Amino acid sequence: MINTLLTINLRGFVVILWTLIWSTIGIISILLDPTGHFYSFLAHRGWSRQIMWLGGCNVTVKGGEAVDWKRPYVICANHQSQMDIPLLFAHIPAGVRFLAKRSLFYIPIFGWMLAIARFIPVDRGKKGRARKSIMKAAKKMGNGPSLLVFPEGTRTHDGSLQPFKSGAFIIGIQAGVPILPVAIKGTYDILPRDYMNIRPGRVTLTIGDPIETDQLTIKDKQDLGQQTYDAVARMLDA
Repeated sequence: MINTLLTINLRGFVVILWTLIWSTIGIISILLDPTGHFYSFLAHRGWSRQIMWLGGCNVTVKGGEAVDWKRPYVICANHQSQMDIPLLFAHIPAGVRFLAKRSLFYIPIFGWMLAIARFIPVDRGKKGRARKSIMKAAKKMGNGPSLLVFPEGTRTHDGSLQPFKSGAFIIGIQAGVPILPVAIKGTYDILPRDYMNIRPGRVTLTIGDPIETDQLTIKDKQDLGQQTYDAVARMLDA
């Protein structure tokens, strides 16, 4: 945290400030509309797109032709940067919630917004609680919104793709919801881990083909995870 504060530039400061302002607006929107529809509109059309613009991100979106956005998905993306979430909110044309580490919920204003918007906290270091969070997420899937998960568990330290954890695939199998592989390239160069010194650059978001789970059991979670990992790796190398 200290390193982050020491390496912040003006662009990074503006992004943080704007996120806090939009988090306040998000809290108000949910109180006015408990269904969350207005919040989703603000998150997708307002905050996320403005953050990408303030960050100087030139985004190219590829793929997605095989995706029926009326269906819910467990969206599995690699995690390069803090810019990944606004990137996905800005360019995934459907309502999205995500699993987030519990410490984020303790951040004033931003964390309150996460809690009120019914995002799901995860205790990474406590397997029992993490398992309960995963089962809670599976029960909530139903008919939507889609759930965003970073199967690597945390942001990459060097920009490379890290091994996937099994939680996302358990959720997909338990809920009978397809996995949607997504590859993010370029955000690591814009905002590496442990920094808020944002540098403008090009970003490519590639949306893969859905992987159905309705015929799978929990025994298939590793094969499903490997299939998703391989899909993301191929898109990153394309």
